[in-house]
Amino acid sequence: MAREAGVSFKTVSRVLNGEPNVREPTRQRVLGAVQALGYRANPYARNLRAAQSRLIAVYSSNPSRNYTSEIQIGVLQRCNTEGFNAIFEEATHGLESLVSLRGQPNLAGVILVPPLTEDPAIVGHLIGAGIPFVRLAPSETQGEAGHVSMDDERAAGEMADYLVSLGHRRIGFIAGPEGHPQARLREAGFRAALNRHAIRIEPDLISRGDFHFDSGLRAAAALLSVSERPTAIFASNDDMAAAVLAVAYRRGLRVPEDLSVAGFDDTPLASVVVPSLTTIYQPIREMAAQAAGLLFAKADLGGEIAAVLPHRLVVRESTAPPKA
Repeated sequence: MAREAGVSFKTVSRVLNGEPNVREPTRQRVLGAVQALGYRANPYARNLRAAQSRLIAVYSSNPSRNYTSEIQIGVLQRCNTEGFNAIFEEATHGLESLVSLRGQPNLAGVILVPPLTEDPAIVGHLIGAGIPFVRLAPSETQGEAGHVSMDDERAAGEMADYLVSLGHRRIGFIAGPEGHPQARLREAGFRAALNRHAIRIEPDLISRGDFHFDSGLRAAAALLSVSERPTAIFASNDDMAAAVLAVAYRRGLRVPEDLSVAGFDDTPLASVVVPSLTTIYQPIREMAAQAAGLLFAKADLGGEIAAVLPHRLVVRESTAPPKA
């Protein structure tokens, strides 16, 4: 929805919550996106503090706007069908916004988005406050909360297997930020796959970004500057993979003839860049909807529940066998 309206995640949240500190042209753009995406609720008709209203909060600090937009759409669509309201908070002020949730009398729970899924201060605060929560895509499951996930490690391994099957042996990898649970799993899957194929992992073929496009530019430049450059680069999200395409173009490298490029997530970006990206489909929108559904079930039934959703390899135009 943020992407549709061309505004920030926080601005969408303010409009949906009926906050006054939004310029009218911006508010109208967001409401237009709401209508286009089929979210039929009237934000002005809802009073989040009304006794009959039930509320979930989504707490995020993920740097990829493509990823967070998919989360937002999934949550809002599920809330719309279940009669819940949603608020969206970015973790820019530590625990401050979480502490304020204690004053919400109808709070059904909180969805934690990576990398906050494993933040000990946040998880500890929610447990201590008795606030139900669901963790989205944690690297490890815990008994304190429900979770929705996919197998990031296996998925990354499948992409590496696919690149090897095309004939690639010098495969560069752009890892995500250190400490990020999904980034850690994807790197582990890539390394395990190369080990299975008895391919030595060259230190200069591993670079690191932070899931932003700009960090992908820097990482791709580093990988393509080594004396014997890779014939393929696998980036651990689509934003950074798109950056590889940009760097390759500037250096006169044809994709996929001179360089194969692969991403992860299958956000809308993957199908609109040229060439379109081979990637791993992560059901982000569905995972977010499931996470909201788990909170609804916890509110109605209690208990700890979880869901694991499938992924798949999506082959598009950006990968091919290496030149002989």
